[in-house]
Amino acid sequence: MREPWWKTAVFYQIYPRSFQDSNNDGIGDLPGIISRLDYLVELGVTALWISPFFKSPMDDFGYDISDYCDVDPVFGNLEDAKKLIAEAHARGLKLIFDLVINHTSDQHPWFQEARSSLDNPKHDWYIWKPRHDRATGKKLPKPNNWVCQFEFKSAWWDNPQTDEWYLATFTRHQPEVNWRNPELKKAMFDVIRFWLDLGVDGFRMDVVNWFIKDPQFRSNPFTFNANPEIFQKHIYDRNQPETHDICKEIRRIADSYPGDRVLVGEIFSRDPDIAASYQGNGKNQLHLAFNMEMLYLKWDAKRLAQALEHWYRVLPQEGWPNFTLSNHDQPRHASRFADKKGRYFKQRAEIAAMMLLTVRGTPFVYYGEELGMPNTAIPRNELVDPTGITFWPLPLGRDGERTPMQWTRAKNAGFTSDDASPWLRLGDLENGATLEDQKNDERSLWNWYRSLIEIRKTSEALTIGDFAMISPGENDVVSYERTSGTERIRCALNFSPSARTIGFNSQAEVILGNERAAGSILEAGAVCLAPHEALLVRF
Repeated sequence: MREPWWKTAVFYQIYPRSFQDSNNDGIGDLPGIISRLDYLVELGVTALWISPFFKSPMDDFGYDISDYCDVDPVFGNLEDAKKLIAEAHARGLKLIFDLVINHTSDQHPWFQEARSSLDNPKHDWYIWKPRHDRATGKKLPKPNNWVCQFEFKSAWWDNPQTDEWYLATFTRHQPEVNWRNPELKKAMFDVIRFWLDLGVDGFRMDVVNWFIKDPQFRSNPFTFNANPEIFQKHIYDRNQPETHDICKEIRRIADSYPGDRVLVGEIFSRDPDIAASYQGNGKNQLHLAFNMEMLYLKWDAKRLAQALEHWYRVLPQEGWPNFTLSNHDQPRHASRFADKKGRYFKQRAEIAAMMLLTVRGTPFVYYGEELGMPNTAIPRNELVDPTGITFWPLPLGRDGERTPMQWTRAKNAGFTSDDASPWLRLGDLENGATLEDQKNDERSLWNWYRSLIEIRKTSEALTIGDFAMISPGENDVVSYERTSGTERIRCALNFSPSARTIGFNSQAEVILGNERAAGSILEAGAVCLAPHEALLVRF
């Protein structure tokens, strides 16, 4: 049976502001992405996830949308979006766009109408509560203790025109829509069809588990967990059962189009059980749901192995796993996995890449990850992320993982012209940190990623094969086997800066290793792994 393309794909996430600037204004754009499609083909990835480029006042850098069916001028225009779809498809690349439908911008015409009066037909498209008792005129307390995630204040904001509060749980400029309103739902479904009609291959769906709120608007109980829970157990403002019904409706729309259109849900929770629940029985909700747990883990063989096994265990039988180690909201894993003195940076990045690209499930690579781009420290006076500004000096901002792609050793790294001012400062361009440095270096991280992706694409065991854990982190070694038919592959990863010994029960040939040449033969018996060795063999 032919597997849907998204099961065997290697996804690459592009944050448009930071990938490639085509008009030298210091901000990446859609024509810039188009100009780099051949690079992505060369790297070997087969699908792209493009973060928001829709019309927006940019209070949250595109996640506050004022027109779902148009492109913000900073990124180009609608014709550029259509060309991006066509040019990607011409190269055999699939393409998914961000679908941000939990909230809109406060500049969206829908909200401008909704806030104008209690009688406006779109008023009920958003979530409101009265500021004063309409019978007595007495001022009312805010409805509950729900928190605005990026401003660390109450999530309820004044709207004098109607003497109400509206709900906005990211910034005050991102009011939450009312998914219980059938007209709002229809309008959002029309947005989905608009892009599917233009040929997009699916969507990454933003904060899916926030769509529906508790109908009684009860306050959340307290927790000592500060990040990312903001001292609350989010049992009333997230994860409501009706959300699954919305996912089923969107799934029916996606399934009505040809070509295995895919829905990938961001389930904003560290609990894999919650993420798994959005894959339902594997057929009637989301195709994939991100397991956010992996984005928070440090360098720990046992914890990473446990997270792998937990995710496999809780997924429904027909569900399909996926993995990502970095994204636009969390610190890059190259920095997260490095030790406090910055040692073993490249070796640990190699191990992480081999794990990501050889476990069972669809991998998502974040732009620049293939170069080992680290998080970049941004001075306070250069911060632009609302989270970073609110919580400074706590290291909770997201600017550090969004710095421009490092293409060359030029002043602005080939991201924009030398005389332009990039929207964020660049990272360190020394010590082989650019594509220009790494492309012709056989030992570079870039070539390591390229080799792993190519090996994965040509191996049925690594794409759709079975998974069996051999060593779940004991003695700092994570080892597992992937099998399909007669193909049997083992991955052995030494997380320790010291040598470790493992055992093979039969002779094996090295497919790829950072300490051994491909084609080397390892005899059955004890095998000594070098410090931080990453080894992939075929029995």
